[in-house]
Amino acid sequence: MNTKKKQIIQAAQTLFIKKGFAATPIQDILETANVSKGTFYNYFSSKTDCFMAILMLIQEEVIDDREQLARGKSNADKDVFVKQIAVRFHMDKKHNIVALFASLTNADQGHQELKTFLNQQYLEEIIWMANRICDVFGKEKQKHAYDDAVISFGTIHLTSKLLMDIDKTDISIEEMIYFALRQIEQIDNHPPFLQEDYFLPYHPVKDTADKSIQTLLKETLTDLDHRISMLKNDKLVYYHHFLLEQLKVETPNLFLMESVIYSYQHALQHTELEDKGNYIKTLFMQLIEEQKNR
Repeated sequence: MNTKKKQIIQAAQTLFIKKGFAATPIQDILETANVSKGTFYNYFSSKTDCFMAILMLIQEEVIDDREQLARGKSNADKDVFVKQIAVRFHMDKKHNIVALFASLTNADQGHQELKTFLNQQYLEEIIWMANRICDVFGKEKQKHAYDDAVISFGTIHLTSKLLMDIDKTDISIEEMIYFALRQIEQIDNHPPFLQEDYFLPYHPVKDTADKSIQTLLKETLTDLDHRISMLKNDKLVYYHHFLLEQLKVETPNLFLMESVIYSYQHALQHTELEDKGNYIKTLFMQLIEEQKNR
């Protein structure tokens, strides 16, 4: 990372924890980092953008550490999984994340972009945990993976707080994680509460491996062919086939697709495919961004 950018991020993180996000003017960041206003705006469009850069940098550390732990090991290794979960908690402690988030308490309602970003990071952590639960405990856990991820995540956080409250701080986070995972090891005999489709709009693009967004969008629509026809909605079928035809060409007409995407999503509201419609719209917006950056 560029040295100046790193200086700004480190200065901002220190000030946000010390003074609070809303109470920290950009000028204070400039003085602490010893950079000019022009240098700041070379890297960040706003203070909110700078805060998100802090969180992205921390997230990159988490991903790197988790990949290091998994290198050369089986995906089903529970001990590796426990250490990977623990990475998040150790990283939060290292970067004083609790204090950093507390700095947002007095931020006004205008920082919707930041709130959306924080929500996305949280949901991506749940998605990651659900996928890893399937790796470790087998495909029979797939239907209940999101239930189990939320239960595990909540158990770890609440247990950690409880042990701090009763001054049992000698118990490691890894022990708490093993305790949480034991709660989900038994076979689930009840129907899943949280459906996988609920989380589709929040899946990060990086999980799609080498596929382009256009290819992923086309494959998602193709997989829905039969289910769309079963809804007996002629307009919806027309929208569906129009989008697929556009995605078959190298350069689809995004302007025409945009109006159809919104109609397509609207037609899927209050059906069993509503979450799929939201996911398809999310992918399309990512396709637009991808085309803009070319």
